[in-house]
Amino acid sequence: MRFSICLVICLSLASALQAQTANSIADEYQPQGSVRDYFLGAWKLVATEIKYPDGHTEAYPDVGPDGSGFLLYTPAGYMCAQLMKPGRPAWADTRNPTPAEAASALAGFVSYCGKFEVRAGEKAVIHLPTTAWTPNWLGTEQRRPYHLISQDRFFFRVPSKEKQPDGTEVPSTRTITWERLK
Repeated sequence: MRFSICLVICLSLASALQAQTANSIADEYQPQGSVRDYFLGAWKLVATEIKYPDGHTEAYPDVGPDGSGFLLYTPAGYMCAQLMKPGRPAWADTRNPTPAEAASALAGFVSYCGKFEVRAGEKAVIHLPTTAWTPNWLGTEQRRPYHLISQDRFFFRVPSKEKQPDGTEVPSTRTITWERLK
């Protein structure tokens, strides 16, 4: 009887330890196929967030708290991302914006397209823009560390620094969440 009780306790402890190990490994969704295949398709923007060391958060200023956007990955290895702040004012002349209208439109829009790579071992998607709303991104490597939440939701989380009005930089973490379009 004592042996049976000891065996039950040992098996229970082993099972609990195995479950705890499995949970720590499975904290993130594991796709059935390759991680690259997981990303293929169309995604819509769910949320953006900048988190600061003091704990406060805010939405990305370029798209605001109600931003909209799409992210596309093709089997051929191409990607395209577009994010927009809703409510941007329309131009008085639809073909010839004033400099102020053009600046306002650009301030509320982010767009770039090019090739992409998935580095599953590094848990990162690399975007390689060949077109971009900002010329500074052309030919660069935009690293996006990913976290898979479910079959249809993931987020990128990137450490960054925010330049303050006085010129100092404050560390921050940028998170952008995407949901698969069906």
